[in-house]
Amino acid sequence: MLRVSKVPFEKVDPDLQKTMQQSDEALGGSEWIQVFAHTPDLYKHFVDFYYSHIMADTDGISVKLTELIRHKVAQINECQL
Repeated sequence: MLRVSKVPFEKVDPDLQKTMQQSDEALGGSEWIQVFAHTPDLYKHFVDFYYSHIMADTDGISVKLTELIRHKVAQINECQL
C-alpha cells in the first residue's frame, strides 16, 4: 500500500507529464513519477540528474544494473508500484 498518494495525471506538471510519457515508452511504466509530482520544482532537478547519470550507460553504471538495483530495493520495501 502506498504511503504517499499519486498525483492524478491531469494535475501533474506538463514537463513531468512529458517525462512520464517517455518513461512509459522506454521502461513500460511511469506511475512512480506521479508520487514525486507533489514537489515538481524539486523533482525536475532530480529527473535531470537521474536520466543523465543513472539511466544512461555512462559513468560505469549500466541501465540494466540500475534497474536491477531499483527493483531489489522496491522488493525489500514491499513497494506496490
